[in-house]
Amino acid sequence: MKLLVLCHDIPSMSVGATIPIYHMIRELSDNYTIDLISFDSHKYDIEPLKECLNDHKSIDIKEYLSTWNQLTYTLKNMICTDNLKTRSFLNYYYNKDMNRLILDNVESYDIIITDMPMAFYVKNVEKKKIVYAFDAVGDYNYNMYKKSKQVTSKIFWYMNYAKINSYEKCYDKFDTCIVVNKKDKKLLEKKLEVPIEVVSNGVDTEYFTNLSTDDNPRLVFLGDMSTPPNNDAVKYFTEKIYPAVLEDVEIPFYIVGRNPTQQISRLNSDNIVVTGSVDDVREYLTKNTIFITPMVSGTGIKNKILEAMSMQLAVVSTSCGISGIDAIDEVEYLCADTAVDFKDAVVKLCEDEEYRNFLARNARVLVENRYSWKNSALKIKNIINGL
Repeated sequence: MKLLVLCHDIPSMSVGATIPIYHMIRELSDNYTIDLISFDSHKYDIEPLKECLNDHKSIDIKEYLSTWNQLTYTLKNMICTDNLKTRSFLNYYYNKDMNRLILDNVESYDIIITDMPMAFYVKNVEKKKIVYAFDAVGDYNYNMYKKSKQVTSKIFWYMNYAKINSYEKCYDKFDTCIVVNKKDKKLLEKKLEVPIEVVSNGVDTEYFTNLSTDDNPRLVFLGDMSTPPNNDAVKYFTEKIYPAVLEDVEIPFYIVGRNPTQQISRLNSDNIVVTGSVDDVREYLTKNTIFITPMVSGTGIKNKILEAMSMQLAVVSTSCGISGIDAIDEVEYLCADTAVDFKDAVVKLCEDEEYRNFLARNARVLVENRYSWKNSALKIKNIINGL
């Protein structure tokens, strides 16, 4: 069976938005002939996937971190008659050359699997199609609109919500929609008729194995620091929780992740280390690390928690952060939804090595048994064979 996979960039195991596609290709390549069509920002390498692909075609795309530059690029790229047929309003990933490339190649495939940003290219193609949507992105933007206080911020998030809420309706033209947790499934089922399947993210338990000899205690937050949910989490922790932690224990806090905003970079101090992009996050997930996810917003499954659990680390998370991961509070992680509870959980783990190791061991067992990419791929194979 021939599969065509569409992705908004070269799939990489280091980027949350493409990790599931990356591992899906690797795990399915023994059973299917897979071709990949993607954009290429020249930030990620196709080499690790080459042996798994029959063919790969790509078109260059620029990456802009500022909203204004993104908007300018999008408007310039979309002013063409070809886009009127697609009706892809303010879509950063609209590209007439990509549209032609995909439509010129789709006929030879049995199944098309696309990520969310590329779904509109094939919504009208008469083939069996799966949209790997991951999250209920429209609802995330609506929640950001509701919590915003500045008028300009409210306008920005509401426009995003209106655009994406309309975009997500194209999923009804697919045979199946895949999301990563039950919460997102329920949100999308309120407005869509397409069958929605839950396929949890996984973790590479061989790669994320803790072999470090460094046993210095530290707190670590991991994530792309250009995204609002990660910025909100770090702001919440550094303002409401960390000062109280330091009153009881002296422990450094590492903020590990690419593209830190100016607000995040300014947190660098004697106790706080902002690393920016790193070559290997495992270097910071050392044995006595306490992994924190004080998320107050966001959707989907946090890959970073699965990676930390695979590294046999004790995790403290809010309910929002752990959403989609069926872990047991006080057995496989600690849940803390108030600033006081979060501070108490961190201090307890700092002071109680035995309990910290107990959580860490159980976390590793959890991901080994339930969150492997092989399990995720098996569910996708069942969906494909069902079609």
